[in-house]
Amino acid sequence: MKLLVTIPAYNEAKSIIEVVSSVPRKIKGIDAVKVLVYDDGSTDHTALSAEKAGADYVYAHKRNRGLARTFKDALDKALELGADLIVNTDADNQYDQAEIPKLIAPILSGTADLVIGDRQVATLNHMPTSKKYGNMLGSAFIRWFTGMKVRDASSGFRAHTRECAQHLSIVSEHTYTHETLIDAFFKGMVILDVPVTFRKRTSGQSRLIARGIMNHIVKSVATIIRTVLLYRALYVLSVIGSI
Repeated sequence: MKLLVTIPAYNEAKSIIEVVSSVPRKIKGIDAVKVLVYDDGSTDHTALSAEKAGADYVYAHKRNRGLARTFKDALDKALELGADLIVNTDADNQYDQAEIPKLIAPILSGTADLVIGDRQVATLNHMPTSKKYGNMLGSAFIRWFTGMKVRDASSGFRAHTRECAQHLSIVSEHTYTHETLIDAFFKGMVILDVPVTFRKRTSGQSRLIARGIMNHIVKSVATIIRTVLLYRALYVLSVIGSI
C-alpha cells in the first residue's frame, strides 16, 4: 500500500523543512511513504526548501491560486502517482507528523473512508479567541445542516482512501475543509475523527485569515450553505426561513 502525504504550501520556507523531514517513512501496514509538496506561488523559496528537506515530489503554481485550488491539485497529483492512501497536512508545522499512523489507523482497519484530525479546539489556549470561536461555529453549522457528528470541521490534518479522494468535488476558491467534508458525507463516505496535537504557530501567518477573521467566517458559512444546498436544498431553506 502506497501512502502519499500532501502538503499545500504558501510562503512557509521557514517551517516546511521541519514538516517534510518529520514525516515518518516507515509505518506498519504501509509499503511506501512519499511526500508531495505543492507550492502555491510562494515568493520565499518554499519549493526549494521542500526539495532540500527531502520531499519526493515538488510542484508549484506560477501564481498564487488559493488554498482550495492547491489542495485539489495536490490531491489530483497524488492520485496520478498511484496513492492508495492520502494524508493531507499543513506546511506551518502546527500538526505533529508523528501522529500520521494514528490518523490512518481507522482506514487501515477498514472502518473509515475519511479521518479528520480533531484539534480539540475548545481546549487550545494558544489559538486566538476569534479564530477559536470561528472554527467552533463552522463545525456547529455543519452539524446543524447535515446531522454529521463532526467536532473539528476546519482541520486540515486528514486522511483519505483513494476512493474517497477520487469522488471529492472541490469548487470553492477559499478553503477545502468544509466543502470536502460535506461532499464526502452526502456521498456515503464513512467519516471518523481522532484527537491530534495542534501546536502554536512559530512563524508566518494563516493565509485564510489574512483579510480578517470575519471575512473568513462569512466565506466559510457561504461555502457550507452552498455545498449543503446541492444535496438538501429544501431542508436548508427551511432552516434559514426559521431564523
